[in-house]
Amino acid sequence: MPLLYAAYGSNLDHARMRDRCAGAEPAGTALLPGWRLVLRRFADIAPQAGALLPLGLWRIRPAHLRSLDKFEGTALGIYERLKVTLPDGTQAWIYAGRRLRAGPPEGWYVQHLRLGYREFGLEPGPLEEALAASGFTG
Repeated sequence: MPLLYAAYGSNLDHARMRDRCAGAEPAGTALLPGWRLVLRRFADIAPQAGALLPLGLWRIRPAHLRSLDKFEGTALGIYERLKVTLPDGTQAWIYAGRRLRAGPPEGWYVQHLRLGYREFGLEPGPLEEALAASGFTG
């Protein structure tokens, strides 16, 4: 049975997702109310009233969730997998950080983020705001 995964960081990059989850298919975009993008070395999300978090949606299989759990470090407590309800009422899996990592992201990581935003056709403003707030200067 297909599941939905909501990406907001480097997993927006289509090539990166193909490597991690062969057979995953893009399934559109959404704006998740009440959340914003933050960058602390890597992408994360934080609750914020009135904010909208741009998402790229992926149609995935249960085996992909196991792969994503590994890459996101859920067993190590780095990210936690949560289920969120999208504005259209459907539900999707998303990852939220549980360990703060200091410092701005590196340039190679930012390239994945910007590429993913372009590939999904997401408006880049929230990403650029998060980059500026992180101290990224690349």
